[in-house]
Amino acid sequence: MRKFGKSFLFLALLMVSMGLVAGCGGEGDTENNKVIKIGQAPYDYEVPFIEITKQIAVEQGYKVEVVKGDVGFMFMSLDQGDTDIWPGVWLPSIHETYQEKYKDKYELGSAIFADAPIGWTVPEYVDADSIADLKGNEELVGGKLIGFEPGSGMMQVSKEIVEGYGLDIQIVSGTVASMMAEVDYAIKHEEPVLFLGWHPHTMMRKYDVKILDDPKGYWEYDSEYWGINKGFSEKAPDMYNYCKNFKMSIEDTEAFLYAYQEENKKIETLAKEWIEKNRSKIDTWLEG
Repeated sequence: MRKFGKSFLFLALLMVSMGLVAGCGGEGDTENNKVIKIGQAPYDYEVPFIEITKQIAVEQGYKVEVVKGDVGFMFMSLDQGDTDIWPGVWLPSIHETYQEKYKDKYELGSAIFADAPIGWTVPEYVDADSIADLKGNEELVGGKLIGFEPGSGMMQVSKEIVEGYGLDIQIVSGTVASMMAEVDYAIKHEEPVLFLGWHPHTMMRKYDVKILDDPKGYWEYDSEYWGINKGFSEKAPDMYNYCKNFKMSIEDTEAFLYAYQEENKKIETLAKEWIEKNRSKIDTWLEG
């Protein structure tokens, strides 16, 4: 039997060791690339898009993690890669401040829906049709605006509105849930209330309310976009294509939310039904 020198054996062992390390590293990278992290801010309108996307991603062979946080965290996490995709970017007005800061640090996907009515909202029984009507008549809405998280885009715009219109109105922060609890109580008792409203949301089907006109133009008809981490196209090209093409109408989104929140239907079932109804479009979206 031929004898090999110690240097040869050492070199052989070193090459085998390097191969094992490389193999393990490759497998780990592949496994990490199979996990898609979807961002979720604390707003109901994101729920249909997230559940539908979770089911599609699983069909495509991915695992899914949902990363929760406020709007500021979502933009930062898209930049840093802690979140791959987030269906919650509102432009041009609601997230204008965040967009100025992060526009070069992430990618915009498709507009999920366009021209969504948003703004200060009151019940129909409140005798005001415009924000301008509240100047000197703040008692019509109890002298305050009921809002939610202070870092949200709508709350930031509301501060500008109070100053721009010269209104004596207190902005009350909280959560969407606490806001809606106050709205529900006020409407049931026909009390004055001013709050933040938008489509799509179940409030627009559940209550008889109106969004006040904004003659100074602080509110615009926003579109809701996917936010995408810049490395996502390489990580998951099929789901990247999906997020560049995905559409869901305001009407469909509102109907989904109403069935889930007011009729207590299972979110998984609602998402599955929507997917089957739109299967041919989804297949096209995935292909790019």
